[in-house]
Amino acid sequence: MIVSRTAMIYCAAIAAMAGVAVLLMPSDRTRLPPQPVFGDQRQPQGGQSEAALAPLGGAEVASLAARTVAADVVAPPASAGHPLQRVAARPPLGDLGVAAQPRRTPSGDWQGTLLYRPVVTSSASFETMGYVISIADVEAVPLGKTCDYEGVTWSCGGRAMLAFRYWLRGRALVCAVKPAADRVAAAVPCRLGKQDVGAWLVANGWALARPGGAYEKAESVARSARMGIFGPPG
Repeated sequence: MIVSRTAMIYCAAIAAMAGVAVLLMPSDRTRLPPQPVFGDQRQPQGGQSEAALAPLGGAEVASLAARTVAADVVAPPASAGHPLQRVAARPPLGDLGVAAQPRRTPSGDWQGTLLYRPVVTSSASFETMGYVISIADVEAVPLGKTCDYEGVTWSCGGRAMLAFRYWLRGRALVCAVKPAADRVAAAVPCRLGKQDVGAWLVANGWALARPGGAYEKAESVARSARMGIFGPPG
């Protein structure tokens, strides 16, 4: 009984393999897709000559009409048989992707020369690009000056210069200097972006307003608020 069952299993396996082999055998109905033709591998057909297979020139390619693809499956477009034409791109659907016009800054707001890498020499002066600049209407705090705050004496002159140096580090100033040919020491107004440099120094107590200048009120405010050299050691 065991032998006959094993024989039946073997016979069923052989029959299954034979069926698979029959299915995989090629027949006349088996059709392989045609091989694509690339470059100069085209072969003459019918009455075509070798000259007919010569590469086409630019003018001949431009004169070719649009050819239909699988006309028996897909209906040809209405433009079939006419030369191809390049049409203009359609306008954008909205203004979201349109580049904005650059903002124009009034020239009067940006008069001056852009000066890079200033080196501070006092709490109200610096050197850069061959210029020696002092901030107009401002008096620097002497480097060796000491200040007294509630009985505590501290080196306010060195601290004022250091504050100005930290503020200008890695920045560029716009100053109303003369042309490059006249690079001499001068007291001129300067700006850091839209910030007036003289106003910043005096309002923060790191420089003194020149008598009769534009920053006397700013110095009064700094004294009242005990800012900079008028305040505690910092």
